[in-house]
Amino acid sequence: MSAPLIRVQGLRWQFPQASEPLFDGLSFDLPAGVSCICGDEGRGKSTLLRLLAGQLVPLVGSIRSGSDAAPLSPADLQRSVAWHDAHDASLDQQVVQSVLEQRVPPEARHRLTGLIEGLSLSEHLGKPLYQLSTGSRRKVFIAATLARPATLALLDQPGSALDTPSIRFLQQTLAQLARSTDRAVLIADYQAPEGVPLARLIDLDAAR
Repeated sequence: MSAPLIRVQGLRWQFPQASEPLFDGLSFDLPAGVSCICGDEGRGKSTLLRLLAGQLVPLVGSIRSGSDAAPLSPADLQRSVAWHDAHDASLDQQVVQSVLEQRVPPEARHRLTGLIEGLSLSEHLGKPLYQLSTGSRRKVFIAATLARPATLALLDQPGSALDTPSIRFLQQTLAQLARSTDRAVLIADYQAPEGVPLARLIDLDAAR
């Protein structure tokens, strides 16, 4: 396993009204390539992604880059981690082309071409998000996440509601990203994606 790009140390998170923490003392390293967080419903997969994206602040513990002793702040994570909430209703009135361009800087937009084609998004570029099906909406945010240059990209159940050709394209894309030496992709799902060699598997059920 290569040197870690991201280090999670002693993470604790508990919802305000919960009687016990969702996880406590959770630690793991993320090397380059594709990794997966697995677990049953309610085990905290999406919550962990939000912590890594700086959308939530851990009660205890830290998230650090592999080469930096100082913890990354939520603001640091929001700038440096590619993550997009597919359920964010604030974007509903924006057209797909605008959503993609806002989230991918000009120097990286060439990456969008293959993703748009492979995920069959071309016909949707001029549509507002609210007109898209659940699967097409999810594909917009997959394209935005994978095209954005970032040390860490987060995908929450990326294959959910996708059509078969798009699932196949996503698997092929992830298999290519698995060979990356300077970028980590972390998937949260019930099980690991098929045909994708994983750099790390984090089982939240086993961490209880």
